[in-house]
Amino acid sequence: MVVDVVKVKALLKLAVIAIPLATLFTAPSYAQATAKREAPSISALIDSMVHYHPYVLAINEGNYQAAAELEIARSNFDPVIEQKTNSRVSGYYDGTNLTQRFTNPIEDFNGSVFGEYRISDGDFPSYEGGYETLSAGEASVGVAISLLQNREIDKRRTELRNAGLATSQWQALATSLINDFIYKGIVEYIAWYESALQVSAVKELLATASEREKALVTRVEKGDLASIILTEFKANLLQQKLLLAELKQKRDAHAQMLSFYWRSSTGDMLVINETTPPSDIQWPFWIGNGQLITLRNALRQHPELDIMKLEQAVVENKSALAENALLPKLDLKASVARDIGSGSETLEGTETKLGLSFSYPLGNRKAKAERAQLQSKQRELQHKLVSTQQAITQRFEQALVYWTQAKDIVELQSENATLAKTLSRVERTRFDAGDSDMFVLNARAQNQIKAQIKEIKARVDLLKAELMLYKESAMLYSMK
Repeated sequence: MVVDVVKVKALLKLAVIAIPLATLFTAPSYAQATAKREAPSISALIDSMVHYHPYVLAINEGNYQAAAELEIARSNFDPVIEQKTNSRVSGYYDGTNLTQRFTNPIEDFNGSVFGEYRISDGDFPSYEGGYETLSAGEASVGVAISLLQNREIDKRRTELRNAGLATSQWQALATSLINDFIYKGIVEYIAWYESALQVSAVKELLATASEREKALVTRVEKGDLASIILTEFKANLLQQKLLLAELKQKRDAHAQMLSFYWRSSTGDMLVINETTPPSDIQWPFWIGNGQLITLRNALRQHPELDIMKLEQAVVENKSALAENALLPKLDLKASVARDIGSGSETLEGTETKLGLSFSYPLGNRKAKAERAQLQSKQRELQHKLVSTQQAITQRFEQALVYWTQAKDIVELQSENATLAKTLSRVERTRFDAGDSDMFVLNARAQNQIKAQIKEIKARVDLLKAELMLYKESAMLYSMK
């Protein structure tokens, strides 16, 4: 069995795309809607996906199917028992003979060893004298081997080798598919995490602004401030509340989408109902100099490369079989037989038989064409392997550049958020002292919110960049 990588990936990708879209239109159960369920850690999410998600369970079934294909190929070398009975039921002769044969195929030399027992009774015509045995029958043992064609390789051995390669190929494909799936699940998780952090940040600023609104209302009532200033403040506060509503909508949508990936031990979808983001998501995909070396080294054992290398091995086996078909067929069969009991003297004693069979098709155009076709396929796969190696390396280097830049952006956005917070605080002090106006105060408050949201986004983008390096190295999960 050779794994059809393109077809399998296409079918499984359709499943991954279709099911989460359906979850958007599926209302959560009552238990999901009412229970307070905190977000899992990253490790807990991955564990639930790998062990309980139906998509991964479906992939794992492929391993059992590949193992079954290997067992089917091994069955070509199972021993066989045969029995034949011939009897004349009318006519001058009344001979009856029974033959039982045990054959055990062996891999070497396309060979087989066999044992046979024959016994006959009655009269046979002279041209069927070979059926006759002594009264207790004839026992024989022998061996059959190929001397040229099929000596080194044959169809059965090729199927067995390729079935073993298909098992390894499926494991590599499963690793690749599960890595991609885990990546999608974690991306959805950190998208929810980003939105949840932004909601918390805006809520905190709104709480401060609401307290400030009370103070402004008091000053307006006392006549210390014009009512238009309070109106301007309320308009700005409304903009912040609209932003908060949008962020909550985004957070809840990501929570619903994440439920496709997060599963209970029974395979049911779980929804995050606790809106406060965890203080520590236990991020396992850290990046350091030592880890970068590990990830780079993993590129050489990338499952996409393993799939192609194993396919090359399959084609090499087929090519060797095509070369084998160009050889003349020369088979040897040897056996030793002895009759037991009484009867004709001509049947007494030990018989040794030796036979050779030879054949060769003139021209042999089919075998030559198949060999040329497979040689071309080998060259094609080698070119594809080089191209895939370069593409994997290029994607990793691109992810590395993005990660390096993401670290710099985090530092800059952190500085920007700190500066915006300081400016907003100073502007409030100036406003209270009468040295500023509400327009500038609102602008500083808006800048502070934007800066905090951008800082959160930058920190999450750094997590995404680290995740991408692991994803391109296929180090999120391994079937090995």
